[in-house]
Amino acid sequence: MNSPQRVMIVIGARPQFIKAAALHRALKNASGWEATWVHTGQHHDEALSTQFFHELELPEPQIQLSPRSDSRELRLGDMMHGIREAIQEVRPDWLLVFGDTDSTLAGAWAATAEEIPLVHVEAGLRSHRWSMPEEVNRVLTDRLSSLLVCPTDAAVAHLEREGISHTASTAPHPTQPWVLRTGDVMHDNALHYGAAWPESKRGQGRLLLTMHRPSNVDDPACLQAWLGAIGAWLEQVGHEATFPVHPRTARVLDAHQPAWREALREQHIFCTSPMGYVALLEAVCDAPLVLTDSGGVQKEAYSLGTRCLVLRDTTEWVEQVERGHSVLVSEPGELSRLADKMLGMGRFDTDDLYGNGHAAGDILRCMNEA
Repeated sequence: MNSPQRVMIVIGARPQFIKAAALHRALKNASGWEATWVHTGQHHDEALSTQFFHELELPEPQIQLSPRSDSRELRLGDMMHGIREAIQEVRPDWLLVFGDTDSTLAGAWAATAEEIPLVHVEAGLRSHRWSMPEEVNRVLTDRLSSLLVCPTDAAVAHLEREGISHTASTAPHPTQPWVLRTGDVMHDNALHYGAAWPESKRGQGRLLLTMHRPSNVDDPACLQAWLGAIGAWLEQVGHEATFPVHPRTARVLDAHQPAWREALREQHIFCTSPMGYVALLEAVCDAPLVLTDSGGVQKEAYSLGTRCLVLRDTTEWVEQVERGHSVLVSEPGELSRLADKMLGMGRFDTDDLYGNGHAAGDILRCMNEA
């Protein structure tokens, strides 16, 4: 009888918990796998961690790290050290990371140091902005990976332009990587949960607004400019927006405008605490339009047929922009015109841009073949 393949799965931030849910479902339906879950502690509070484990029925991590929060550098070093110790204890056949967070890079470094094949789920994405920590994390992780799992053809093309292409080697390795185009595990999740919501309900609720990126929220003047433009447009068109406020955004608002919740309500922006994953998906589904700077919410909007204003001047999900399902809004002065245009276009039918909803199973099959 063959021994099970041992995979160590590194998670630590909200988007990774969501992506991990699709993989967990695939693991439950597959045989011959033994999974060790490592939580890096990057997001450890109830709103950004614990509730997602309960809601998505993720297993309790066997290994829980507690990195220092004094600085990004200390936190990253603690996570690298902790994951490396976990590898030394378990000796997995694979280490798997998701996305572009500091947890992703920490896992990639630890796997490389211990000579464990690295699987990068969501490989090949590029914003071409080195000022974004996420861009640095994803590029370095791709360079260290043995199996690069790409959600789109554009991601595969980015890797090819950087000299990373699929090889026929019998053992994937960073110098002879396997590049796999599977579709997107977050699309798996959106289709899985969204199947329960009737078509007649979609697009009939409030608009949805999310903002958390440092470039948008860390400067109080910039944040106020965005919120002012959004509020003025909402009043003009007679719509309301739900705004689940990220802790980072709330800290800036608390420091500079103590009565910000009441002020935003007067601008038709209704603030809530951070939403659980399924509740946020349902809000995306109900919204006539989504306004966000989140990469994950952009994709969720696509998967559920809701048009999206991306509050950035670049995006990793370029195909959505090319197809007219999303539009980049580089500064607040552009918002009213572009929001009018997208709201007027209405909902759309999704296709196979991000796969058929079975990306997680395809990843496991590829790992079995290696």
